[in-house]
Amino acid sequence: MGDLGGDITVRDGHLAFDGVDLVELAGRAPTPFFVYSPRRIRWNVSSLVNAFTRRHLDTEIFFASKACSNLWFLGEVRRTGINVEVNSGGELWKARRAGFSPRQVIFNGVAKTRDEIDAALVAGVAGLTVDSLYELERIGEVAAALDCRAPVDLRIDLNVPTLTHPGLVTAHGGKFGIDVDDAPAAFAYAAAHKALDPRGLHVHVGSQITGAEPYRAALGKALDLIDELAADGIRLERLNAGGGFAIPYRDQAVCEPFDYFCAPLTIDDYAEAICEPLERRAPQLKLLLEPGRFIAGNTALLVTTIENTKVKGLRDAAGLRVGDEHWLTVDAGFNTLLEHTNYHWYYRAVVASRADEAADTPFRLAGPLCDGGDVFAGDDDTPYRRFPAASAPGDVVAFFDAGAYTLELMTPYNARPTAAAYAAERGEARPIRLAEGLEGLVSADVAPRAATSRSSAPG
Repeated sequence: MGDLGGDITVRDGHLAFDGVDLVELAGRAPTPFFVYSPRRIRWNVSSLVNAFTRRHLDTEIFFASKACSNLWFLGEVRRTGINVEVNSGGELWKARRAGFSPRQVIFNGVAKTRDEIDAALVAGVAGLTVDSLYELERIGEVAAALDCRAPVDLRIDLNVPTLTHPGLVTAHGGKFGIDVDDAPAAFAYAAAHKALDPRGLHVHVGSQITGAEPYRAALGKALDLIDELAADGIRLERLNAGGGFAIPYRDQAVCEPFDYFCAPLTIDDYAEAICEPLERRAPQLKLLLEPGRFIAGNTALLVTTIENTKVKGLRDAAGLRVGDEHWLTVDAGFNTLLEHTNYHWYYRAVVASRADEAADTPFRLAGPLCDGGDVFAGDDDTPYRRFPAASAPGDVVAFFDAGAYTLELMTPYNARPTAAAYAAERGEARPIRLAEGLEGLVSADVAPRAATSRSSAPG
């Protein structure tokens, strides 16, 4: 099964996560469900803090809560001592509910409403990240009406190419940020505005970035711009390098080019690429980081059950059957793991109820939804997953690295209630999110009017 991590073990043929038998848990809790590890949250944050503060002491880390804004998860992050980045008024509300102080919050986002800006300023957040010239004016107007100065960091698209999934590119002509050509004028406008307080430059370039070069290029261009601004009398105090540090979704020693499911770099490699030019050229700047996937991604497993099996023929161009395909269908599809179809994302999976058996038989693996696209990506450039030959309905399957962008993206599509989540620690599992239930499917619906004899009569 490859390297599953020290807290994932096999016990009596079953997969266990921090001492919790996943098959036993599936026997008493309806699948699908997620299981999170607080120990992994603490480890991931600690490795980030150590890697960056050893190279640049004045570093602050803000967890990108869009990756997982479950209240329990946010509480665990807060207890590690780091901060939080939010992308909406709802995420701000949840962060406050989880115990973060306003000064621990950076408010990001590409379409902030006036109400959201107002709420952020009234709360007293540490900064608002500005996505456009229009938004800069809007923030100034809201701040002036509140008779305050808004602390702002201008997000600039430095036009740095990034090797990652196209849907995860945030710069290089994407939808995020102010064009680099407009940056000097934007900072000059902010510096001259009585209700704006330009504090920093934001240069996040993407997610699941598997190489160091985009960071080196972004830092070089960012520091050039900061020097240019300083020459014009605009001195910034902080540089936000964003996040995007890749985690390994594939278990392999050698990474092929353009394979963004493989992560060849360590967190120390990312820290070196960002901190070396900063220490060399502008050691006085505070460094801000906004990692999400790196903190949340490997902290959870998704547990699901095989509900169906079938054999279908493989046919040649003439329609003649030349072989068989064995299919397994589980009870979690893109309603539970949206990115598996949305981005054709790859998640490692094992049959947790046969964890000590050889995974040597190819199967097509599908979800339960009424969509032809609800089929999981295969292994090694094939459409197949390799599982034990005896895998069958009733077996439990675990998907790895399912902690980021999963709880946030679940939907009740096909009227399937969204999944529960548990925290596993020292052999105990406790609920951190309840399953939705059937009533939850209609909790926001307006009930239809009662049928009358006239409306229900035929003709």
